[in-house]
Amino acid sequence: MHNVSRNKNADLDRVLRAATRVFLERGFSATSMSDLVAATGMNRAGLYAAFGSKHQLYITALGRYREDTEPELRSVAHRALERKDGEPVDAPQAVADLLDVVARHSKEGGFVVRAAVELADDPATMRRVQEAWTELERDLAAILARAVERGEMDPGTEPERLARTVLVFIQGALVVGHADEDDHRLADASAGLAALLAAYRPSATADEIRSQAADDALLNES
Repeated sequence: MHNVSRNKNADLDRVLRAATRVFLERGFSATSMSDLVAATGMNRAGLYAAFGSKHQLYITALGRYREDTEPELRSVAHRALERKDGEPVDAPQAVADLLDVVARHSKEGGFVVRAAVELADDPATMRRVQEAWTELERDLAAILARAVERGEMDPGTEPERLARTVLVFIQGALVVGHADEDDHRLADASAGLAALLAAYRPSATADEIRSQAADDALLNES
């Protein structure tokens, strides 16, 4: 009995992955049930029985896409956040690492951003899109806030606002990476964003002033 259940789940997983590829290639509106039948090998009645509708299959495929891609993004964020005291967070490098992941997935089309564009008026789709954006924005803000706490970024930096800037950049990067044949455009833009973040590092002059102030305090104590 358990083997039958496992086999059924494995078959549905295969069907879902095939459907996800079709939706990535064609989008929701341009994908017909005939396309899904051809791609998945499951007949129309079976698809309706398993998923209820094309729309529900799309929503499920979007969820599966997130399950497959977001752990890699979270892993990059967690590596930066789990650095021990004394180890630099290096927010610009963490963001650069995130952009490397984005660049790889942009060739697939970026399911989340495509869903936001095509089905912006669909509450079920946008709820999942907003969840994805919120989670990434939260991780970015946490990295930037940690960098500010450790003195790696200017104390006047607003982590939440800067995180939102990076988030919007990433969504655009997914579009450009998918549509543009010139890989250098995305690479150059990513380098520009890294330079922007690096500009938030405290200036050498500010560091020298703080160091001198600390020395003066020691002298006064003695």
